[in-house]
Amino acid sequence: MSGLQLLLPLGLLALLGLPVVILLHMRHTTPAPQPVPTLRFWQAAAQAQTERVRFRRPPLSLLLLLHLLIVALLAFGLTRPVAAKTWAGLGLRTEPRHVIVLLDGSTSMGALDTPTGSSRFETGRAAALERVRDLREGDVATVVLLGTGMTTMEATNAGDLVTLRRRLASLRAPGGRADVTAALALTRDLLLPNLEDRVVLITDGALTVDPAVVAALGAPVELVQVGGVPIDPEQPDAGNVAITELSARTAPGNPDQRELFARLANFGNVSVMVPVVVKVDGIEFARREETLPAGGTAKLSWTLPPEASEVTVASEAVDPLPADDQASLILRQESDLSLKILLVSDLPGSLQRALEVLPGAEVTTEPTQATVAQPAGDAYDLVVYDNVTPPEAPPGAALLLVHPPAQGGPFPTRGAMPNATAIRFGARDPLLEGVDLAGVTFGETPVYLLESGQTEVVGADGGPLIFRAELNDRPVVVLGFDIAQTNLPQRVAFPILIANVAAQLVPSPLPPAVPLGDPLVYRPSADAAAVRVTAPDGNPVDLSLAVDAPDDATEPADGSILDENRLRAVSFADTGRSGQYQVAELDAAGEELGGGRFVVNAGHPLESDLRPNPDLPAILATARGAANATVPTNLADLWPLLVAAALVLLALEWLLATMPRRRSPLLRQPAVVGRS
Repeated sequence: MSGLQLLLPLGLLALLGLPVVILLHMRHTTPAPQPVPTLRFWQAAAQAQTERVRFRRPPLSLLLLLHLLIVALLAFGLTRPVAAKTWAGLGLRTEPRHVIVLLDGSTSMGALDTPTGSSRFETGRAAALERVRDLREGDVATVVLLGTGMTTMEATNAGDLVTLRRRLASLRAPGGRADVTAALALTRDLLLPNLEDRVVLITDGALTVDPAVVAALGAPVELVQVGGVPIDPEQPDAGNVAITELSARTAPGNPDQRELFARLANFGNVSVMVPVVVKVDGIEFARREETLPAGGTAKLSWTLPPEASEVTVASEAVDPLPADDQASLILRQESDLSLKILLVSDLPGSLQRALEVLPGAEVTTEPTQATVAQPAGDAYDLVVYDNVTPPEAPPGAALLLVHPPAQGGPFPTRGAMPNATAIRFGARDPLLEGVDLAGVTFGETPVYLLESGQTEVVGADGGPLIFRAELNDRPVVVLGFDIAQTNLPQRVAFPILIANVAAQLVPSPLPPAVPLGDPLVYRPSADAAAVRVTAPDGNPVDLSLAVDAPDDATEPADGSILDENRLRAVSFADTGRSGQYQVAELDAAGEELGGGRFVVNAGHPLESDLRPNPDLPAILATARGAANATVPTNLADLWPLLVAAALVLLALEWLLATMPRRRSPLLRQPAVVGRS
């Protein structure tokens, strides 16, 4: 459809006003000015009727043309003319529109590589405001903010549109990773069949999307890409440098020391020299320079002092995204969230050292005779029994049993394996993450008979070496071998294994760092009624407690609650902003019981790579409207423009009518009086 249409042709009847205007201009009621030689007989002449009504030919004057044009414009406006396609931009739309704006708020949108020097998100937010600024009554607007989650805002009337624009102008990027595929799947459910649906994706293009979801969307997608301007014109190929990984672990052969590992990545097309600074507890500890090849990475390591509680690694490279140039770890938590461990052993040795290097660990060692009357056992988070049978009523804590006795122990046995070797490993079991047991000899080990509910983690020819179980509804991990008879303590796998066991069994401490966009799962103490998490921007969020049931657990058929002895847990998903988060446990009265902190680092292999996906425009171009969707007419009303033009002409006519006329030169001459 193109050109003009008249929705109300009867409005042309108003053109009958044209001859009326002409007729009024033909009516002559004002005598023409005449020069007279004298005013002597003026009084007498005034008594005679000199005005005569008559018609004349229509005078071709500017006022007549203006009056005719005003009537024509008003008549044409009454027909309600509409325009389509190229003409539509001249007037107001007649068909309502539904605009769906998908605004990328991921971490990469914080890059400062736009023409104005502002962040990508600020530029994208301004583009989103432009898309909703021209909407009017009858239109519908939906804004979906992408980041660690999806936030949806909608406006269906004029008041909501004003509120939406105000809210959109103050939006902050949530950070994290944007799932555009899930957003487009949601968009498909938001389409309105009776409106013209327009989908606008505002992003930096540094993302991937499922082509099948795009093809089945049912509406075209407009891609608005922001960012990508080099911050250094002399090096247009220089990309972003980021710290994408930071971790710490016990030094091999020396449990009293920790090693810090950092991975630097260069997401540019040229080699760069990167100065790297390490700070321990706020004081500069080390400095070095590292050369990163184009598109390459480098893994750096340092040996930390034993007393280190917090460490920060920073890159001093100049790049578009400063947020991922720094990464931190919390190595020791506050005392009220420390990991309280009771070790019952006569020869603690390497086991004690492996427990003491756990983040925030406070290890208390007792001899084996203390198992008869366990002192203050419920005050510990983890109780470790080494070569001793636990009491019949163990304390209310998670248990680690090392080489439980074959006779009178809590688990039945059948003989022993003289020289056990690990041959079976639990697939993707978190206890074995980073643990390499190749070449480890376990010595003589009892053959434990596993019962229902007990799971093997590592097994030998004759039976299990490491397995999971329960005692009095408490989770238990069993190391079936005698540590003193193995070569495991001389390997780095041993402290990693103990750390994995503690991470699985113990509610605390908080992790030293949480990956960008990943949820934090936190298990508070038994006295906590709620958990408050305060983000780096200072906004607190109170989380209610839930039961942390296993994946295969089901609710009882009678509707009763799960076993009250199961560990409670909270999940905090808004980890898109980098920085330090504060955690506080609250009792029923809202008073703080204790607290801690964790860090979210902005460096991530997906978000730190600021280069746009070259296939994204082609994939989004495959989105088409649904076959049964209403074809939008895209009509626009022109009557407001016509009325506005008529008012302008009317004002011009008024100015011409009120403007003083220029008198004839004869009228400016004085009257000549005749001789008497």
